[in-house]
Amino acid sequence: MLYFMGIFVSSLGLALLIISGVGVAPGDSVAVGLAERTPISVGVFLIIGFVALVMINALIEKKRPRFESIIPSVIRGLTLNFWLYLIFNNQVLDVLWLQWTVFAIGVVCIGLGIAVYLHAPFPHIPVDHFMMVVNENTNQSKRFVRVLFEGVLALIGFVLGGFDVVGWGTLITALMLGPFIQWFYEKTYFLEDIAPPKHRKELME
Repeated sequence: MLYFMGIFVSSLGLALLIISGVGVAPGDSVAVGLAERTPISVGVFLIIGFVALVMINALIEKKRPRFESIIPSVIRGLTLNFWLYLIFNNQVLDVLWLQWTVFAIGVVCIGLGIAVYLHAPFPHIPVDHFMMVVNENTNQSKRFVRVLFEGVLALIGFVLGGFDVVGWGTLITALMLGPFIQWFYEKTYFLEDIAPPKHRKELME
């Protein structure tokens, strides 16, 4: 339940960022930009991107693909489509104060949702594993790898969707989302008490 609810809430946050019109997170900008140019939904593009990352991770590591990581990817894509298209009807706001209010709520939802779902002993979304794989195979710092990766995605997202996709909100999420997730993760530490003993040990390490 926590696993699903965490992804569900984080998908709500992403949907709120999209309809705010002030910029989405760098990692999601390409999917949003592609969706604006095609009849394919944002959620489907996210799923395709995550599946591609699963295969790329396997090639870099020279191991079997972690197909179990596709599970949260599909849940993320479907729940995002639920919020974005069924609830919000894919409408982009144009009132400045409302845009930034919705954006702020979206960032909080993403941080809280990801923090909660990370407490569950189930597969994580492939992009997190991709960062670790590249870091281990290039000897670059995790911060450098993430900044470079998200910078490239933001550039592609801007070319595809312009300032509606990549704007000031994109910069804010790039700087603030990590600390938000960390803060919420620590505040929801009590959730580890319901995790299996093995998972609690891994979290403490």
